Amino acid sequence: MLVADDHRMVRVGVRAMLSLSSVGMLCIVDEAETTEKVMEMVERTSYDIILMDYRLPGIGGEKATELILKRHPALCVLALSIYEERSYVERMIQAGARGYLLKNVEPDTLVTAIRSVLAGTPYYSNEIALKWMDARMNPLRPGPLDRLTDREKEVFRLVLEGLRDWEIAARMFISKRTVDKHRQNLMRKMDVRNAVELAQAAIRWGMIG
Repeated sequence: MLVADDHRMVRVGVRAMLSLSSVGMLCIVDEAETTEKVMEMVERTSYDIILMDYRLPGIGGEKATELILKRHPALCVLALSIYEERSYVERMIQAGARGYLLKNVEPDTLVTAIRSVLAGTPYYSNEIALKWMDARMNPLRPGPLDRLTDREKEVFRLVLEGLRDWEIAARMFISKRTVDKHRQNLMRKMDVRNAVELAQAAIRWGMIG
């Protein structure tokens, strides 16, 4: 794992959170304080994931993410920022980031987010996932969200939080089979093939980010 942030306190904090998390996560953590350093280290070392600050000095986290993923498409980038405005989230997701966390994240949530994106499931801080999921935020903007049932919207929200099908089933008090059906209907209505495309569609239609 590579933690890319120009503030040493943040880099130290990430290390501490990984060690303090009750769910635990063993990994080697490298650090970089500029985009140039990040890109240099990515060429030298094979990382599974980068925690990328949006405002990283140099060309910025957004552009660095885009360039790195062009050369290393299998690498996961998880944005870590103090900014929760829609424009910042949208830019990082369009650059290829698989999730977006705010820096006030709790240790267990950080580990859950890392595991989720490594497994191919996007993850967003609750503040972001909830802020734009409500259709009332865009009452005059037509889109596929209008075609979703309340259950499908709830499944959508929980998918964006990084929950797996069995966790969603437990949260909603329904069977995993029912969750699977809601997810299939959701993805069909959104015209996407996987969870990453689902998150990108949510950004594109103004539902999050």
